[in-house]
Amino acid sequence: MLKDFVSNAALLIASFSIMGVLFKDKPLYPNSPLSSKLYWGICFGILGNVLMSFSIEVSPDIYADLRHLAIVIAAAFGGFIPAIISASLIAIGRFVLFGFSSTAFLPSIGVLLTGITCGILSTLKVKRTVKAFIMNMCGLIIVSIIFMIRIEDFAVLKNVLMMHYLISFIGGLFGYYFFVFVVDSNETQNQLKRSHIKLKETEERFRLITEYSSDMITVHNEQGEYVYISPAVKEVIQFEYPELLGKGMGKFIHPEDVERTNDMFQKALQESSAESTYRYRTKFGDYIWIESTLKSVPDLEDDEKKVIIVSRNITNRKLTEQKLQEANELLNRLSYMDGLTGIANRRYFDETLLKEWKKTNNSNQPITLIMFDIDYFKKYNDTYGHLKGDACLQTIAQAVNNLFSLDQYQSNYTFCRYGGEEFAIILPSCDTKDGYNISLQVQDTVRSLQVPHASSDVADIITLSIGMASIYPVKQSIPDTLIKAADSALYQSKSRGRNTISIYEKPGRIPV
Repeated sequence: MLKDFVSNAALLIASFSIMGVLFKDKPLYPNSPLSSKLYWGICFGILGNVLMSFSIEVSPDIYADLRHLAIVIAAAFGGFIPAIISASLIAIGRFVLFGFSSTAFLPSIGVLLTGITCGILSTLKVKRTVKAFIMNMCGLIIVSIIFMIRIEDFAVLKNVLMMHYLISFIGGLFGYYFFVFVVDSNETQNQLKRSHIKLKETEERFRLITEYSSDMITVHNEQGEYVYISPAVKEVIQFEYPELLGKGMGKFIHPEDVERTNDMFQKALQESSAESTYRYRTKFGDYIWIESTLKSVPDLEDDEKKVIIVSRNITNRKLTEQKLQEANELLNRLSYMDGLTGIANRRYFDETLLKEWKKTNNSNQPITLIMFDIDYFKKYNDTYGHLKGDACLQTIAQAVNNLFSLDQYQSNYTFCRYGGEEFAIILPSCDTKDGYNISLQVQDTVRSLQVPHASSDVADIITLSIGMASIYPVKQSIPDTLIKAADSALYQSKSRGRNTISIYEKPGRIPV
């Protein structure tokens, strides 16, 4: 009996191995295509007939076999359809192998019942191993009923059932796990095959991208050395492939951009991705602007990361951005410039005064404002014409503006055209005494121009009326306070006959 059992086990191993090879691309699962279930069902039916041919002698004139295991495994892995197909083929094989007789009819019916029962049990929502055990038990019960009908001697029946249950449990356990091994091996091979195909497709796609892309694609090790360079390197930076291979990327980057680019490279290694814009030295020694996207990927061969960098030449874009920035800066300057005189305009005056007011407020420093007006300028226009009047404004504005370009004056003084023939000078951190001295300088500078003014009531040349105020800003105060004070002083100068300097005085202010 042991010899027969070993033979049956060998048949199971050989059969499962052959089936695994034949249908490695058609795995057996409950959701497999109908054609796959049909192939496997036929194969299990053939296996059942082979096992039936190599019956195991359990007692004189009584033989048992493992045919029901073929049905159990078919149902456990494939469901109802392969179970019914294999059971039907085994039932037919019973008549073909042993002839049509009343003794063959009962086992055939038992095989069909086993197939139907296992097919129904295949829908159970339990683990496959538990499901196979239950199916094996049901198959044994059906076989036991058949033995009970055929064997009248209880002692013989008991011996037969014990031996049959023993070889069925051992054979079932062995056959099930060996088939699991075959299925898992095929699945592993299929996954490996699919992975290989996918890898080849990825490599082919990568090759096409790198060869035909206008962007330069490079691969670097963790030290930043080139390990791969796409053909676009010739077009982008004029180098040939061998001239860069194995060299560090930092050798070709502008010294001012090296540190920032290294930071981006480390960020890509640590956070998977990064972006960087930098200047790269070409083969001809000039620098071009490069925009790069960095992506780190694991390298299974040497257990370290690689960084893939996709780079493109953005020099033209950078030049355009630079020109646009210069144009914006020019527009910004023009928006703060008086169109006639070329000095700062009223808008710049308002913003600068507010900014300086806040500064002096925090530093407990005074701020002084000088406002001056050209005496009898309307009469000047009536006498000499508006063109001459514009030229007069330009001459005075440039002369005073040049005065503030001298080294003896601080660069933070602001000279603006306040409106019409009126001008203003903002003097941060400047008290009344310093403001008065500067007012004298402005007055003397304009007098020295000796611009004729025959219609003036105070002199035969252009003169100025000047008003100034100096204030220590306090919290919740506003710059308009200083403007009103200086404007009041200017009005006082005009009331006093023009061509003079007046200082706004109020308790709390610094006297001259």
